[in-house]
Amino acid sequence: SKSKNACSNGPAALVAARLYRFFDQAQFKDGKVRNAYLNEAIKIFTWEKNVLFDRNSGAVYDNINAKGEIQKNWIFTYNAGTFLGAAHELYLITGDKQYLDDAVLAGRYVTEQLSKNGILPDATSGDGGLFHGIFFRYFVKLINEETLEIGVRKKFHDWFTNLATVMAEQGVNPNTMLYAGRFQKAPADDEPVGLTPHLTGCMLMEAMCVLKPLK
Repeated sequence: SKSKNACSNGPAALVAARLYRFFDQAQFKDGKVRNAYLNEAIKIFTWEKNVLFDRNSGAVYDNINAKGEIQKNWIFTYNAGTFLGAAHELYLITGDKQYLDDAVLAGRYVTEQLSKNGILPDATSGDGGLFHGIFFRYFVKLINEETLEIGVRKKFHDWFTNLATVMAEQGVNPNTMLYAGRFQKAPADDEPVGLTPHLTGCMLMEAMCVLKPLK
């Protein structure tokens, strides 16, 4: 069945906003091309917010099908990541705090609702093995946002640091330096490890390298 998905619209809004920020106004004679990127970013993001975002909880739903039915049982970290990433980009462009609030709400849902005792669910194989990594890539940019209210920023900062510490200390095999998608159980020396979960571990470590200390 045909559907419109968060996994395509979130990245599309994100890319359009980045293209607007990337191109200098002087590169276009009348600015219409550059502004078209911003207009498209706002249009796509607004559609996703109106259709697939729960404004009360912060959940980002997976898709809406041709019958108008929203798949609310599938709530994944990567959809939250690209949604809050797009919202953050639009905040940087417009200065409209509503975009920042949307990003924070989506981040709260992941850290408070999708996590248990500060730990995300294991993701050990297939496409799903990369979902958390995509979330980490954009969430760390939000945590680094210095205009974010300090209490919220500290809460996100602590959650992120704790999750990375748990993975490094419990989820990574010190002999092979491999991660299998389980935050609290390292793979055995002879255990095959999927590329997608291991890449998620790499992306979390990469994000920790760019995470700014709180002032």
